[in-house]
Amino acid sequence: MIKRSRLAHHPAMVSKSVRGGAVSAALCLCALALAACGPSIDPAAKADIDGRMAALRSVGGTIPAPPSFEPLPLAAGQWSQYKMVDDKGQPSFLTYKVLGEEGGAFWIETLHESYFGRTAQKMLIAFGSRTDPSQIEIRAVVTLDKRGNINPMPPGMMPLLQSMFKGVVSGLVISWQGLPQESAAVPAGRFDGCVRARSEAQWGPWKSTADSWRHPTVPLSGLVRSQGVDRPFTMELVAFGMSGATADF
Repeated sequence: MIKRSRLAHHPAMVSKSVRGGAVSAALCLCALALAACGPSIDPAAKADIDGRMAALRSVGGTIPAPPSFEPLPLAAGQWSQYKMVDDKGQPSFLTYKVLGEEGGAFWIETLHESYFGRTAQKMLIAFGSRTDPSQIEIRAVVTLDKRGNINPMPPGMMPLLQSMFKGVVSGLVISWQGLPQESAAVPAGRFDGCVRARSEAQWGPWKSTADSWRHPTVPLSGLVRSQGVDRPFTMELVAFGMSGATADF
């Protein structure tokens, strides 16, 4: 759930940057893998997604080129939402949220809404430095499956989960200096001076290469747009805000 703030840029419901670019591709791959292994399409979920996609309208505003490439400090309430289209042409929505801070770490929730239903995960992540991925520590993970079951991961699994998810959450670690810049237009508006990078990502057997465009105005990862190079998937920013994010589970 997201409570709207005046900073939302759309009325809909919502290495260099090579590491940052990898997170969007990895999450798309994760969604593809889950869909491939999941049950058949849920008609109600499909109708909801199709209706929201049809209602999307591009915002006319322009975000100017940034004066610097320092990431926004993480803060409770921040959120960003994306529309994704996979290599089968199926759309879905992905929402990132900062739910709160605990002991120097942040609860980050990721909600994926697709033709197959809603799944989500919350991770308690200590970053140490937003520019050094080696300092990432994942302290807790809780998942929500499409049946509504909430599954806290036992503490003994944290070393394994640290290895599994570190490559994904490293997209929240940002180092963009020296990368080329260009504009990107998405439903959330036109973003001038985005940094562009090509990245490779892997989630289990799924691999992909993607180009990404990022802007420091966007909270969490800065992602504005991602486009597959070897797989025809896209991920575009729909809306974002600096406050109003609440937990979905």
